Amino acid sequence: MSFASEVRKELSRTRTEHENYIRSEVAAALLSLNAVSFRGKNRFSVSFTVDSAAVVRYFFSQIKNQYGIVCQIHTTRSSQLNHRLRYRLIVPDEQARELLEKLDMLDPKSLFGFRIGASRAMMAGEGCSEAFLKGAFMVCGSVTNPEKAYHMEFAPVSETVADNIVSILRNFEIEVKKTCRKSQYVVYLKESERIVDLLTRIGAYKATLEMENIRVQKQVFNLVNRQMNCDANNIKRTMDTSLAQIRDIEYIDEQIGLDKLPQSLRDMAIVRRNNPATSLAGLGEMLEPPIGKSGVNNRLRRLTAIADQLRRGDDVELCCR
Repeated sequence: MSFASEVRKELSRTRTEHENYIRSEVAAALLSLNAVSFRGKNRFSVSFTVDSAAVVRYFFSQIKNQYGIVCQIHTTRSSQLNHRLRYRLIVPDEQARELLEKLDMLDPKSLFGFRIGASRAMMAGEGCSEAFLKGAFMVCGSVTNPEKAYHMEFAPVSETVADNIVSILRNFEIEVKKTCRKSQYVVYLKESERIVDLLTRIGAYKATLEMENIRVQKQVFNLVNRQMNCDANNIKRTMDTSLAQIRDIEYIDEQIGLDKLPQSLRDMAIVRRNNPATSLAGLGEMLEPPIGKSGVNNRLRRLTAIADQLRRGDDVELCCR
Protein backbone atom coordinates (compact mmCIF):
# COMPACT_ATOMS: atom_id res chain seq x y z
CA MET A 1 0.00 0.00 0.00
CA SER A 2 1.30 3.45 -0.92
CA PHE A 3 2.17 6.09 1.64
CA ALA A 4 -0.70 8.26 0.33
CA SER A 5 -3.16 5.38 0.81
CA GLU A 6 -1.93 4.92 4.37
CA VAL A 7 -2.54 8.62 5.04
CA ARG A 8 -6.09 8.42 3.66
CA LYS A 9 -6.81 5.34 5.77
CA GLU A 10 -5.54 7.13 8.87
CA LEU A 11 -7.72 10.16 8.13
CA SER A 12 -10.71 7.87 7.59
CA ARG A 13 -10.28 6.53 11.12
CA THR A 14 -10.22 10.04 12.61
CA ARG A 15 -13.79 11.28 12.76
CA THR A 16 -14.94 14.66 13.96
CA GLU A 17 -18.33 15.25 15.56
CA HIS A 18 -18.26 19.04 15.21
CA GLU A 19 -21.09 20.06 12.88
CA ASN A 20 -19.21 22.87 11.16
CA TYR A 21 -16.12 20.70 10.59
CA ILE A 22 -18.22 17.92 9.07
CA ARG A 23 -19.84 20.47 6.74
CA SER A 24 -16.43 21.68 5.59
CA GLU A 25 -15.11 18.13 5.05
CA VAL A 26 -18.08 16.92 3.03
CA ALA A 27 -18.38 20.14 1.03
CA ALA A 28 -14.66 20.02 0.20
CA ALA A 29 -15.03 16.48 -1.14
CA LEU A 30 -18.02 17.41 -3.33
CA LEU A 31 -16.41 20.61 -4.60
CA SER A 32 -13.03 18.98 -5.29
CA LEU A 33 -14.60 16.28 -7.47
CA ASN A 34 -17.29 18.47 -9.08
CA ALA A 35 -19.83 16.05 -7.63
CA VAL A 36 -22.95 18.20 -8.14
CA SER A 37 -25.02 18.24 -11.34
CA PHE A 38 -28.01 20.43 -12.20
CA ARG A 39 -31.09 18.52 -13.32
CA GLY A 40 -33.44 21.44 -13.87
CA LYS A 41 -36.19 23.10 -11.80
CA ASN A 42 -34.16 23.24 -8.58
CA ARG A 43 -33.30 19.58 -8.86
CA PHE A 44 -29.77 18.29 -8.40
CA SER A 45 -27.83 15.04 -8.36
CA VAL A 46 -24.82 14.43 -6.11
CA SER A 47 -22.30 11.63 -6.57
CA PHE A 48 -18.56 11.09 -6.71
CA THR A 49 -16.12 8.24 -7.34
CA VAL A 50 -12.88 7.45 -5.49
CA ASP A 51 -10.35 4.60 -5.41
CA SER A 52 -10.44 4.09 -1.64
CA ALA A 53 -13.07 2.00 0.13
CA ALA A 54 -12.07 3.60 3.43
CA VAL A 55 -12.71 7.09 2.05
CA VAL A 56 -16.12 6.30 0.58
CA ARG A 57 -17.18 4.61 3.84
CA TYR A 58 -16.00 7.67 5.77
CA PHE A 59 -18.18 10.10 3.83
CA PHE A 60 -21.08 7.65 3.81
CA SER A 61 -20.96 7.59 7.64
CA GLN A 62 -20.50 11.35 8.03
CA ILE A 63 -23.46 12.16 5.79
CA LYS A 64 -25.65 9.52 7.45
CA ASN A 65 -24.75 10.42 11.04
CA GLN A 66 -24.85 14.20 10.63
CA TYR A 67 -27.63 14.70 8.10
CA GLY A 68 -29.66 11.49 8.33
CA ILE A 69 -29.20 10.78 4.62
CA VAL A 70 -28.40 7.21 3.60
CA CYS A 71 -26.34 7.20 0.42
CA GLN A 72 -25.73 4.31 -1.97
CA ILE A 73 -22.30 2.86 -2.70
CA HIS A 74 -21.66 1.23 -6.07
CA THR A 75 -18.46 -0.52 -7.08
CA THR A 76 -17.04 -0.54 -10.58
CA ARG A 77 -13.88 -2.01 -12.00
CA SER A 78 -11.74 0.44 -13.90
CA SER A 79 -10.78 -0.41 -17.46
CA GLN A 80 -7.42 1.14 -16.67
CA LEU A 81 -5.09 1.08 -13.65
CA ASN A 82 -4.90 -2.75 -13.59
CA HIS A 83 -8.71 -3.05 -13.42
CA ARG A 84 -8.72 -1.68 -9.90
CA LEU A 85 -12.00 -1.36 -8.02
CA ARG A 86 -13.49 2.11 -7.72
CA TYR A 87 -16.21 3.21 -5.34
CA ARG A 88 -19.06 5.57 -6.18
CA LEU A 89 -21.09 7.33 -3.48
CA ILE A 90 -24.54 8.41 -4.63
CA VAL A 91 -26.85 10.71 -2.68
CA PRO A 92 -30.56 9.87 -3.32
CA ASP A 93 -31.92 12.44 -5.79
CA GLU A 94 -34.83 13.34 -3.53
CA GLN A 95 -32.38 14.31 -0.76
CA ALA A 96 -29.64 15.93 -2.85
CA ARG A 97 -31.03 19.45 -2.54
CA GLU A 98 -31.48 19.01 1.22
CA LEU A 99 -27.84 17.99 1.59
CA LEU A 100 -26.56 20.88 -0.53
CA GLU A 101 -28.59 23.32 1.51
CA LYS A 102 -27.16 22.01 4.79
CA LEU A 103 -23.66 22.17 3.35
CA ASP A 104 -24.15 25.83 2.34
CA MET A 105 -23.56 24.85 -1.28
CA LEU A 106 -26.70 26.41 -2.78
CA ASP A 107 -26.30 29.82 -4.39
CA PRO A 108 -29.29 31.28 -6.27
CA LYS A 109 -27.01 33.88 -7.88
CA SER A 110 -24.87 31.27 -9.64
CA LEU A 111 -25.63 29.92 -13.10
CA PHE A 112 -26.99 26.55 -11.97
CA GLY A 113 -27.91 27.46 -8.41
CA PHE A 114 -24.99 25.84 -6.58
CA ARG A 115 -21.49 26.88 -5.58
CA ILE A 116 -18.37 25.78 -7.41
CA GLY A 117 -16.03 27.00 -4.65
CA ALA A 118 -15.91 27.24 -0.89
CA SER A 119 -18.22 29.59 0.98
CA ARG A 120 -17.08 31.73 3.90
CA ALA A 121 -18.79 29.35 6.31
CA MET A 122 -16.74 26.42 5.02
CA MET A 123 -13.51 28.24 5.86
CA ALA A 124 -14.69 30.17 8.94
CA GLY A 125 -11.87 29.80 11.42
CA GLU A 126 -8.86 27.54 11.65
CA GLY A 127 -10.83 24.38 12.46
CA CYS A 128 -13.13 24.67 9.45
CA SER A 129 -10.22 25.46 7.15
CA GLU A 130 -8.30 22.41 8.36
CA ALA A 131 -11.41 20.26 7.91
CA PHE A 132 -11.77 21.59 4.34
CA LEU A 133 -8.17 20.59 3.60
CA LYS A 134 -8.77 17.15 5.11
CA GLY A 135 -11.86 16.53 2.98
CA ALA A 136 -10.10 17.75 -0.16
CA PHE A 137 -7.01 15.63 0.47
CA MET A 138 -9.04 12.47 1.06
CA VAL A 139 -10.59 12.63 -2.41
CA CYS A 140 -8.02 14.44 -4.56
CA GLY A 141 -4.76 14.54 -2.59
CA SER A 142 -1.57 12.53 -2.70
CA VAL A 143 1.76 12.46 -0.93
CA THR A 144 4.93 10.71 -2.08
CA ASN A 145 6.69 8.18 0.11
CA PRO A 146 9.19 10.39 2.00
CA GLU A 147 11.87 7.72 1.60
CA LYS A 148 11.88 8.59 -2.11
CA ALA A 149 11.02 12.30 -2.27
CA TYR A 150 9.17 15.13 -0.57
CA HIS A 151 6.05 15.97 -2.56
CA MET A 152 2.43 16.54 -1.56
CA GLU A 153 -0.35 17.77 -3.82
CA PHE A 154 -4.07 18.39 -4.32
CA ALA A 155 -5.61 17.88 -7.76
CA PRO A 156 -9.21 19.19 -7.63
CA VAL A 157 -11.34 19.27 -10.76
CA SER A 158 -12.04 22.98 -10.35
CA GLU A 159 -9.53 25.83 -10.48
CA THR A 160 -11.75 27.68 -8.00
CA VAL A 161 -11.24 24.93 -5.42
CA ALA A 162 -7.52 24.92 -6.18
CA ASP A 163 -7.49 28.65 -5.37
CA ASN A 164 -9.45 27.96 -2.16
CA ILE A 165 -6.78 25.46 -1.08
CA VAL A 166 -3.97 27.87 -1.91
CA SER A 167 -5.70 30.60 0.10
CA ILE A 168 -6.11 28.38 3.16
CA LEU A 169 -2.54 27.15 3.08
CA ARG A 170 -1.11 30.63 2.72
CA ASN A 171 -3.23 31.78 5.65
CA PHE A 172 -1.46 29.02 7.60
CA GLU A 173 1.86 30.41 6.28
CA ILE A 174 2.44 27.25 4.25
CA GLU A 175 3.80 28.42 0.91
CA VAL A 176 2.53 26.37 -2.06
CA LYS A 177 2.52 26.52 -5.83
CA LYS A 178 -0.27 26.01 -8.36
CA THR A 179 0.14 24.67 -11.85
CA CYS A 180 -1.95 23.17 -14.64
CA ARG A 181 -0.96 19.64 -15.60
CA LYS A 182 -2.81 18.00 -18.51
CA SER A 183 -5.82 20.31 -18.05
CA GLN A 184 -5.80 19.49 -14.32
CA TYR A 185 -5.10 22.15 -11.73
CA VAL A 186 -2.58 21.00 -9.14
CA VAL A 187 -1.60 22.64 -5.86
CA TYR A 188 1.69 21.24 -4.58
CA LEU A 189 4.44 21.66 -2.02
CA LYS A 190 7.85 20.00 -1.78
CA GLU A 191 9.54 21.19 1.42
CA SER A 192 9.49 18.48 4.10
CA GLU A 193 8.77 20.94 6.95
CA ARG A 194 5.69 22.29 5.16
CA ILE A 195 4.41 18.81 4.33
CA VAL A 196 4.80 17.80 7.98
CA ASP A 197 2.91 20.94 9.05
CA LEU A 198 0.08 20.20 6.63
CA LEU A 199 -0.21 16.52 7.59
CA THR A 200 -0.41 17.57 11.23
CA ARG A 201 -3.14 20.12 10.52
CA ILE A 202 -5.37 17.61 8.73
CA GLY A 203 -4.94 15.05 11.52
CA ALA A 204 -2.51 12.54 9.96
CA TYR A 205 -0.41 12.26 13.12
CA LYS A 206 0.91 8.74 12.50
CA ALA A 207 2.07 9.72 9.01
CA THR A 208 3.66 12.85 10.48
CA LEU A 209 5.70 10.79 12.96
CA GLU A 210 6.74 8.35 10.24
CA MET A 211 7.82 11.19 7.97
CA GLU A 212 9.76 12.88 10.78
CA ASN A 213 11.59 9.62 11.53
CA ILE A 214 12.49 9.19 7.87
CA ARG A 215 13.61 12.81 7.67
CA VAL A 216 15.91 12.37 10.71
CA GLN A 217 17.31 9.14 9.23
CA LYS A 218 18.02 10.95 5.97
CA GLN A 219 19.77 13.80 7.79
CA VAL A 220 21.95 11.35 9.73
CA PHE A 221 22.71 9.37 6.57
CA ASN A 222 23.62 12.52 4.65
CA LEU A 223 25.84 13.70 7.50
CA VAL A 224 27.64 10.34 7.67
CA ASN A 225 27.90 10.21 3.89
CA ARG A 226 29.40 13.72 3.74
CA GLN A 227 31.87 12.77 6.47
CA MET A 228 32.83 9.58 4.63
CA ASN A 229 33.26 11.50 1.39
CA CYS A 230 35.36 14.06 3.22
CA ASP A 231 37.50 11.31 4.76
CA ALA A 232 37.83 9.60 1.37
CA ASN A 233 38.91 12.88 -0.23
CA ASN A 234 41.43 13.47 2.53
CA ILE A 235 42.83 9.97 2.11
CA LYS A 236 43.07 10.48 -1.66
CA ARG A 237 44.87 13.79 -1.22
CA THR A 238 47.25 12.22 1.31
CA MET A 239 48.01 9.28 -1.01
CA ASP A 240 48.48 11.56 -4.03
CA THR A 241 50.94 13.67 -2.03
CA SER A 242 52.73 10.57 -0.76
CA LEU A 243 53.09 9.11 -4.26
CA ALA A 244 54.42 12.42 -5.59
CA GLN A 245 57.00 12.46 -2.78
CA ILE A 246 58.03 8.89 -3.54
CA ARG A 247 58.44 9.76 -7.25
CA ASP A 248 60.71 12.65 -6.23
CA ILE A 249 62.74 10.34 -3.96
CA GLU A 250 63.13 7.73 -6.69
CA TYR A 251 64.18 10.42 -9.17
CA ILE A 252 66.84 11.64 -6.75
CA ASP A 253 68.04 8.05 -6.28
CA GLU A 254 68.26 7.55 -10.05
CA GLN A 255 70.11 10.81 -10.68
CA ILE A 256 72.59 11.11 -7.83
CA GLY A 257 71.78 8.31 -5.38
CA LEU A 258 70.30 8.69 -1.93
CA ASP A 259 73.73 8.20 -0.36
CA LYS A 260 74.66 11.68 -1.59
CA LEU A 261 71.98 13.22 0.63
CA PRO A 262 72.60 14.44 4.17
CA GLN A 263 71.86 11.76 6.76
CA SER A 264 68.63 13.41 7.92
CA LEU A 265 67.23 13.62 4.37
CA ARG A 266 68.45 10.14 3.46
CA ASP A 267 66.67 8.62 6.47
CA MET A 268 63.54 10.59 5.66
CA ALA A 269 63.62 9.44 2.01
CA ILE A 270 63.98 5.78 2.97
CA VAL A 271 61.22 5.91 5.58
CA ARG A 272 58.82 7.65 3.20
CA ARG A 273 59.54 5.30 0.28
CA ASN A 274 58.98 2.23 2.46
CA ASN A 275 55.78 3.58 4.06
CA PRO A 276 53.64 5.30 1.41
CA ALA A 277 50.39 5.16 3.43
CA THR A 278 51.78 6.33 6.76
CA SER A 279 50.85 9.77 8.10
CA LEU A 280 53.40 12.50 8.75
CA ALA A 281 53.15 11.88 12.47
CA GLY A 282 53.74 8.16 11.93
CA LEU A 283 56.78 8.84 9.75
CA GLY A 284 58.24 11.09 12.41
CA GLU A 285 57.98 8.31 15.01
CA MET A 286 59.92 5.94 12.74
CA LEU A 287 62.96 8.22 12.61
CA GLU A 288 65.83 8.10 15.06
CA PRO A 289 65.57 10.32 16.94
CA PRO A 290 61.78 10.85 16.42
CA ILE A 291 60.62 14.24 15.13
CA GLY A 292 57.22 16.00 14.85
CA LYS A 293 54.93 16.51 11.88
CA SER A 294 56.36 19.93 11.05
CA GLY A 295 59.89 18.49 10.96
CA VAL A 296 58.80 15.65 8.67
CA ASN A 297 56.96 18.06 6.40
CA ASN A 298 60.02 20.33 6.22
CA ARG A 299 62.33 17.47 5.21
CA LEU A 300 59.91 16.18 2.57
CA ARG A 301 59.64 19.67 1.08
CA ARG A 302 63.44 19.83 0.90
CA LEU A 303 63.51 16.48 -0.95
CA THR A 304 60.90 17.80 -3.43
CA ALA A 305 62.98 20.95 -3.96
CA ILE A 306 66.08 18.84 -4.71
CA ALA A 307 64.14 16.73 -7.23
CA ASP A 308 62.83 19.89 -8.93
CA GLN A 309 66.39 21.27 -9.19
CA LEU A 310 67.59 18.04 -10.78
CA ARG A 311 64.75 18.06 -13.31
CA ARG A 312 65.61 21.65 -14.29
CA GLY A 313 69.31 20.79 -14.54
CA ASP A 314 70.24 23.28 -11.81
CA ASP A 315 73.17 22.83 -9.47
CA VAL A 316 72.03 21.05 -6.35
CA GLU A 317 73.26 22.29 -3.03
CA LEU A 318 73.31 19.51 -0.44
CA CYS A 319 73.83 20.90 3.01
CA CYS A 320 73.99 18.80 6.14
CA ARG A 321 71.13 20.35 8.04
